[in-house]
Amino acid sequence: MVQQKQQTPGRPRSEASHQAILQATIDVLKQQGYRATTIEAIAAEAGVGKKTIYRWWSSKAEVALEALTAHSNTHVPFLDTGSLQSDLLSYFERSFESLRGESGMLLRGIVAEALLDPAFAATFQRVFIVPRRASLVELLQRAQARGELTAETNIEVLADMIFGAKWYRFLLYPAPLDTTFAQEIVALVSCHRA
Repeated sequence: MVQQKQQTPGRPRSEASHQAILQATIDVLKQQGYRATTIEAIAAEAGVGKKTIYRWWSSKAEVALEALTAHSNTHVPFLDTGSLQSDLLSYFERSFESLRGESGMLLRGIVAEALLDPAFAATFQRVFIVPRRASLVELLQRAQARGELTAETNIEVLADMIFGAKWYRFLLYPAPLDTTFAQEIVALVSCHRA
């Protein structure tokens, strides 16, 4: 959970309001895009006051990041199917579908914010990038333990290569994030089979 500010004295955080704000953030971001989204619009959609949001998050970027992180954790999980190929294809299928849709638009806005704001960039890395990369490393370690990757495979570098390919196409290169690309990545990863 993104939370830079310490809670101030007063009423405790309402979990119902918290969830309403996160859902409202996703809804408003989908309707208006990241740049046009305001705390006022999120508050109105959630049925809370602006002060409630500012009591828990210091900026639009932080509430958007927490909402997108929660959404991604629910919709793009790292499954354990018992097979490296199936695990990766399942991850790519969900991830690529999400990135091709409204979530991709939202993530681009958050990445742009991170590029402009070094303090937010550190939060973005800590909250979104590092945990998702750690989940990918865990997936690859399971495969290595099952003997699907050689013992010599550098799991950390392999994780960077997998994410690097995805992020490159998502942010910079005009080629599709599709099943063919997912299968090509998995085929390259399979070159490290034991």
